[in-house]
Amino acid sequence: MWVTQNQNVFEVEEILANILSRLPVKSLLVCKSVCKYWQGLICSPSFIHLHLIQSQENPSYVFNPSYVFWDNNIHWVIKTKGETTQSFPSYDGFYFRDMICSFNGLICCTTPRKSRSFVIRRSPRRHMDIIIYNPATREVLLLPPTPKSKCALKLGVSFGPTINGYEIFQFFYIEEQLYECMVYSSITGSWKFIGTVAHAPSTSLNHVCINGTVYWFSRSSIDGRLVGHILAVDREEKFSIIRIPEEETLYPLLVNLEGCLCLVAKNGVDENRFDIWALQNSKESVWVKRWSDYLPIFKIEQFQYIVVRKNEILFGSWKQYLFYNMGTRTWREFNWEYGRVNGFSPPLAYTESLLPCKY
Repeated sequence: MWVTQNQNVFEVEEILANILSRLPVKSLLVCKSVCKYWQGLICSPSFIHLHLIQSQENPSYVFNPSYVFWDNNIHWVIKTKGETTQSFPSYDGFYFRDMICSFNGLICCTTPRKSRSFVIRRSPRRHMDIIIYNPATREVLLLPPTPKSKCALKLGVSFGPTINGYEIFQFFYIEEQLYECMVYSSITGSWKFIGTVAHAPSTSLNHVCINGTVYWFSRSSIDGRLVGHILAVDREEKFSIIRIPEEETLYPLLVNLEGCLCLVAKNGVDENRFDIWALQNSKESVWVKRWSDYLPIFKIEQFQYIVVRKNEILFGSWKQYLFYNMGTRTWREFNWEYGRVNGFSPPLAYTESLLPCKY
């Protein structure tokens, strides 16, 4: 069988793409200047998707020491044993106040709303703009402004099924147990109101997205006492409430564990232990306890956020990060190579990519 010239070209391109897809984004940005052919290949949607698949094999963490005003960089933990970090330079004109969510190499952040050509770093969290940032390529997308909120921004990000398609939900307080919700679509590039709901997230930081459905932890007052539950919204923008186990009322943390929504919460009997509950049936609110172990230092309610990367869980407070290995059931403290800081931002699971911020 004779091999045509076109077949040879196709095979060479496939081999080249396979090799280049294993390089970090920083190297690929340099490779784009080699020739027009390489630039076209690296910028093609098929290559960007291939590179993302390769990057997802080596997930890491990103964080921003947001309470250190001299440091507005986003830090990427590239090695977590004998911690090594790499800094993504800050983007001129934006101060990253909070990182809300990380997905496919893109990070949803808030930045203080600009006033008279300068940024007020200590502006209230309800006076914020929302940006999508790719720290590897340094591309930034400032979303259209939304009405000022009466309370701190409460957001959630839904991503999928396309790799760079996403929606951002924002809640606005109207009165007790009544909130308006707006959603931003990366496809239309605009916001729209989708109606009112009786519940809102307790915070933007404690939410996860699994198969396009966003889950937040929420609290409601019932008969004079606070009761915790899960607020969910699916791809059709339909909201629902999921009850949580009676033992876990006010301090659970949500995680995506192997594609399953899980709660990490204190043990109902021993406050020095934590449990992991997995959701088996969302319609019937059926949960199954999958894991239990001891906490080395803090009580579970002293952790504000949690991140899962493969078989490792990162527990975070404003002062400390702790890694828990589910395979060995061992703990270790995160030692930042730049020394002690006054406060850490919530860590996020991160995979670098070439994805554009705009759909």
